Amino acid sequence: MTQTRHPSQPTLPIHRIVQGKNPRDYFDPDEMAELEQGIRAVGVLEPLVVRPVLGTPDYAIIAGERRWRAARNVFGDDYAVPVVIKEVGDETAEAMALIENYHRAAMSPAEEAHAAQRQLLRQRGDKAETARLMGWSLAVLERRLGLLACSPAVLQALTSRRIQLGHAELLAGVLPDKQDGVLAGLLAQQVPVAVLKAQLGRYARRLADAVFDTTGCADCAHNSARQAGLFAESLGEGYCQHPRHYEELTQAAVHARAETLREEFPNVRIVEASEGFVPLPVAPDGALGVGAPQYTACQGCQSFGSAVSAMAGSVGEVTRSLCFDAACHSQKVAVWRKAQRRSASGDRAADTASAPTARSARAAGTRTVTNQTPPRVVAYRLAAWRQWVARALMAQPVRNQRVLIALACSGHAGDVRATEYGQALRKTAPDAGCSAGRELAAHLEEADRLDAAHLERLVQAVAASAAFGVSERDLLALLQYLEVDERRYFQWDDKFLALFTMSELESLAAEVGLRQAMGVRFKAARAGRKPAFIAALLGVGGFAYQGTVPAAMRYPRAGDAASEPREPDAAPSDAKDATDSAEPADAVPDTPRRGAVES
Repeated sequence: MTQTRHPSQPTLPIHRIVQGKNPRDYFDPDEMAELEQGIRAVGVLEPLVVRPVLGTPDYAIIAGERRWRAARNVFGDDYAVPVVIKEVGDETAEAMALIENYHRAAMSPAEEAHAAQRQLLRQRGDKAETARLMGWSLAVLERRLGLLACSPAVLQALTSRRIQLGHAELLAGVLPDKQDGVLAGLLAQQVPVAVLKAQLGRYARRLADAVFDTTGCADCAHNSARQAGLFAESLGEGYCQHPRHYEELTQAAVHARAETLREEFPNVRIVEASEGFVPLPVAPDGALGVGAPQYTACQGCQSFGSAVSAMAGSVGEVTRSLCFDAACHSQKVAVWRKAQRRSASGDRAADTASAPTARSARAAGTRTVTNQTPPRVVAYRLAAWRQWVARALMAQPVRNQRVLIALACSGHAGDVRATEYGQALRKTAPDAGCSAGRELAAHLEEADRLDAAHLERLVQAVAASAAFGVSERDLLALLQYLEVDERRYFQWDDKFLALFTMSELESLAAEVGLRQAMGVRFKAARAGRKPAFIAALLGVGGFAYQGTVPAAMRYPRAGDAASEPREPDAAPSDAKDATDSAEPADAVPDTPRRGAVES
């Protein structure tokens, strides 16, 4: 067609014009067809904005690529289009292109978002300057940058008009690795924005229900408040749109809450929905009461504790004073109920002022139920018993010889421990050695050099060292044969009390009389932290620590039907002071009388 140009309006043939850095990626086919129809009728009326390409005769498009494409399709590469030539750099050229496209509409918000990101990088993160250069308000810039939380597939779907802006704004709050899956579903089902919003709301988590500290959620990209402040479409404020991370934080908070309870209770459990957990409360009275004194004793049992819920609807809730041994609990409840019935009927055989003892339980025809000593206390006790037996064997030379004979006859000579014996040997003869890995001839030579005056005591130490090798059953036999009196050996110290939780310490204090001796001071001490509580328990003036032995440290005497069932034997433990095995206890007579009174 023939065109009339104004003499001052420069033109360039299409083949001299090349594409520039256009923020627009998508050109709608229907809109392009309509533009071509208009250009075929009247030509290109509005000039393209171009700039010289350094070192070539060509010019790059700053604005007008749609007109350039349409004119090339209609008239070919030789068609002369009107142009406005600008001498500008890359930064200004892209800003001009974005402004031109923005005000002409039809440009995708996703395309604008990418262009805004590039401009922001050029401005070293200065949002105010970026918005000024692009002719936008700061709010518009923030909204476009917020869309970059969408996956490439979502942004491409927005650019190609397959989804609406509202879809993209909602998907910006979804986990990146989940967005494409949600996108596929909404494209396949043609899901409206309102329906997508309702569906996403079912997966979001209310921050108000969180059991963890939500301070750090304020600036999180998955906090719905962030989308609510940016976009027209959002779930509103107060939701976490990252369910997996929400659950991770919840689990961490539940475990942290359980950890704080481990100083208080011997048994702390985290309850999951799959466990079918039914709490079994233990109390001094009520429907499942066991009696006040028995309840105090229960606090020292390893089955006493608390539970922290990890179940929906009650996450983080703590249930205290529970029993985790249903059989033991039911029997103690039955004993207490029977004692109450006997008391109500006026039977003087029932003890109405205390929990049923082993004797009253047997009288009532009920099997005695005992508390379970925590494994850590069992291990400590076993190590202490070995020490006590070793010291008693060193203090009783006649019985020492008989024990040595019994060990040999029963095939337990191998229970002699070279390590413990070597410690005793070196205390008496520092230059002597004792190692199971050396030949017998070498030890014979060393033994031959020993002072004859020490031989009797060193032979005693042979039997004493076996205390660290015998089984628990044989250790109990030695304790009874040697008539070991716990009162002469047991020591109250912070190492022993540190084995117990706060509830166990409370039970222990009631058992031995420490609670009564402390009086009104006990409650304040119990309310403090564990180290302070232990210090208070060890500093009660006038209390007879020496000679007072808690039940957990006593060994059962032969014929004691009410004695605590023994736990499996623990591994042999090294002595607290290995040289103790060679030292007699000052207060222990060589031949203690049988039937020593228990404390």
